[in-house]
Amino acid sequence: MSYSLAEFLITDQWDYPFFKRLANNDTAAAPGHQGGMVITQDLRQFFPTLEGRPSRVTPTIDRTIWAEMFLGLKQVAHGSLRYQFQTWGGRRSPESRITEGFGHLHRLARGGDILIFQRRADSIDFFRLILVRKGTRMFRDVENVIGTRVRGQLFDDQPPITAVELESALQEIEELTNQSFSLTKVIRRLESRQLRVARSSVFPLLVRQEYDFRCCVSGVRIETPYQIHEVEAAHVVPVIQGGTDDVRNGLSLSRTLHWAFDRGLFGIKDDRTVYIPTGVSRMEGNEFLKQFAGRSIASAQTERFRVHDDALQWHRERVVAKWD
Repeated sequence: MSYSLAEFLITDQWDYPFFKRLANNDTAAAPGHQGGMVITQDLRQFFPTLEGRPSRVTPTIDRTIWAEMFLGLKQVAHGSLRYQFQTWGGRRSPESRITEGFGHLHRLARGGDILIFQRRADSIDFFRLILVRKGTRMFRDVENVIGTRVRGQLFDDQPPITAVELESALQEIEELTNQSFSLTKVIRRLESRQLRVARSSVFPLLVRQEYDFRCCVSGVRIETPYQIHEVEAAHVVPVIQGGTDDVRNGLSLSRTLHWAFDRGLFGIKDDRTVYIPTGVSRMEGNEFLKQFAGRSIASAQTERFRVHDDALQWHRERVVAKWD
């Protein structure tokens, strides 16, 4: 695989890719002009769950997913897609498809092309779709990896996270919040990479939702028209130092303030106000930070998800104190 495509696909911002060789009925070239693209049962595991089953009463079940769409490495569109069980008014067996919004790629695709999918690592319903046209150099690069396979995970040793694994991670994090708070976690020797990555997707989503996708210090909320948010979820006790994915170990911070928080350039006192250490406040270049001194931070919307006092104290003593 060419360096440019590999570099594009293998990044911390996106989960491992999966793919499908497109059939004629996945494209606008199909007789009868089929709507959208079929998501086969084995690929459905990598998409968000469609709740319930179609019936004569509810012939279609759907949900919105968001996507950036590419032809090769060139972005051609972005926006919402309709992911659905379609039954044609209950007259046929349910078939899962991506439809409305997919037309940007649907019109460009031909049978035999390869479509690569990736989910954002910090989201459960945002993807990018990369159409690789048959006959191109990129197509040959991808075929060298997938051989004769028609769909599935792109790389043999790098499976994408499934909806079941995301649900398991969500349940695990929710169970943590029902227990006494612990600053650090017990290391599980046999813990899978899948579970770790699934938690790293669910934790930021839960934290950012709790703060309405706003920075808890500045109150700023910035987002794209297709719901990618600038705000990040910060671990108060870092994972690398044994910190947990308990939501009570999290704060919603803008990227700049997240960077500053991780380096101890400010902390949060017991009264939930921002504290700037002496060494940082004396520096002329830190005017942006100093404006927040003494400001009360926003709280999580759910009381039991509030950042824990023990985590804030650990951060002050282990990370912030060195600048006083």
